[in-house]
Amino acid sequence: MSFQTFVLAAGGASFLLGLLFGALSGQTLLRILLFSGTMAGLLFSVRAIRRTISRQSASALQNPLTIKAQGLFDDLFDPMLNGLIRLLREKNEVSGRLAEVASRFEGVLEHMVEGVAVTSPNAQILLVNAAFERILEVSSTEAVGSRLGLVIRDVAIHQLVEEVFRTRAKVVREIEFSGAGKKKTLNVVATVSETKDGSGKSYGIFLFYDMTTIRGLERMRKDFVANVSHEIRTPLTSIRGYAEALTDGALSDPELSRKFLGIISDQADRLSRMVNDLLELSRLESGTVELRLGKIDLGVQVDRMREVFSSRLEDRQMQLKTDFPRPFHYVSDESLIELVLTNLLDNAVKYSPPGREIRIQARQKEGMVTVGVVDNGPGIPREELPRVFERFYRVDRSRSSSVSGTGLGLSIVRHVATILKGRVEIRSESGEGTTVLLHLPQKGLPTSILPSNL
Repeated sequence: MSFQTFVLAAGGASFLLGLLFGALSGQTLLRILLFSGTMAGLLFSVRAIRRTISRQSASALQNPLTIKAQGLFDDLFDPMLNGLIRLLREKNEVSGRLAEVASRFEGVLEHMVEGVAVTSPNAQILLVNAAFERILEVSSTEAVGSRLGLVIRDVAIHQLVEEVFRTRAKVVREIEFSGAGKKKTLNVVATVSETKDGSGKSYGIFLFYDMTTIRGLERMRKDFVANVSHEIRTPLTSIRGYAEALTDGALSDPELSRKFLGIISDQADRLSRMVNDLLELSRLESGTVELRLGKIDLGVQVDRMREVFSSRLEDRQMQLKTDFPRPFHYVSDESLIELVLTNLLDNAVKYSPPGREIRIQARQKEGMVTVGVVDNGPGIPREELPRVFERFYRVDRSRSSSVSGTGLGLSIVRHVATILKGRVEIRSESGEGTTVLLHLPQKGLPTSILPSNL
């Protein structure tokens, strides 16, 4: 029933009841009964209307976007419900668009490698991303609500915040930050963003770039260039000096000229070895080394090494002994392993006193092969062990002139171990010799390049 029909019916019924009430002017009891019945009908109608409104309102609230007025008084509730539905649908669409924009913003923010902090004009942090937590080593719960200067306790940050909000221009600073006992170099870019709603509100946006690795690489590059220049200058100076001496008249003395030419030849060999080692190290670092894995007999390898070093071992009255069963087979790249053994044996021969023994040991255990070279040299102080893999690093610089070498051998060994998915271990104490162990996995190797006959 529509609301209009209900009003017409109620009006007609009221008119008829009025006529009937007037016709019963002499019937007091009947008039009382008629009046009571009319009041009861009116009360029933009001309660029915109230229940109808409550029921349809509850249905509309349960599902406001799809509800349609049904039952009594459709023409009364339809316009109101349609207006409500239209408003709710518009609100739902706007909320969906805002949620999508917020989701995109959050996704971009969380996947940035730069740390981001949004602050109020008084430098109170309002928002940070995951990169900020990682770089500054602080959780978002600790950072949000705190002042930026309290999270990064550095005078440069206070100056940066003051300048960026004063000038309203982009400001760039590089600061040193100490977190969890480690020093970091941070490049900070700060700007001020103002809202476009005319409210005049502004926010500070700070981007943090972790430059620690880059600065470390720059220092390594500078040290490398300095070391290369020094190591190359030494043999070149000798070659030039003795060549000039020969030019100035030493050629007239056969014995002296042979001595000078021998020194020139030795220094040229030293320079050649250094260039070859640098090229080898560059090749290993390039990531373009193609592994050729195969079955290797360590005993055969050691026999070849003994032949290569025979003259040097004989000159220094040294013996090369083995400590592993024969045959000893394992899987690896034979050329790379020979490169490792050559460098380790070269160091062992150079730094061991004459008449001492050098030992090559090997063992297999739990899918790992360990090959080691043991010498009886002066050993390495414990505090120096972390640096022995650095290029051109010498434990005792004063011996550089007396012990020839490029200082690149252990760097090459470490890179070979990395390529073979292994690791290098050095055990040494001052005065007790040195043991260098190469640990190689026999499982998890790239079997796609293994020969088919294995």
